[in-house]
Amino acid sequence: AWMDAARKIFVGLAWLFVLAVAIQFFLAGLGVLGSESLEAHRQWGFIVLHLLPILMIVAAIVGRIGRTVIGLTVLLFLLVFVQPLFADPALDPRWLRSLHVLNALFIFALGSYLAQRGTKTVRGMTVAA
Repeated sequence: AWMDAARKIFVGLAWLFVLAVAIQFFLAGLGVLGSESLEAHRQWGFIVLHLLPILMIVAAIVGRIGRTVIGLTVLLFLLVFVQPLFADPALDPRWLRSLHVLNALFIFALGSYLAQRGTKTVRGMTVAA
């Protein structure tokens, strides 16, 4: 029963992560195009987007959701972890800073994949039960 609960928690966290990334894109647009500060974008990324993958890893391990999903969730955490490094103004050569935007796309795609795959896993459990 606790494994099933952990899997459902993983799925909820994964969809929450996808929503959080969408909010992060909005905050970036607000900061770059909406004449607002980028501080909200920075803080949201550091707090929410770093925390959720850690919680997802714990839920995936407790829920024994499978090595592939656990590995991909660790990869998601790593992509989020390196994300602020790409935005560092001191990064040289400067073109490497453009990887901040490309990596954001990878983060969103991987988060979406994990949410969809987790949803299928949980639905499969329900059908089997």
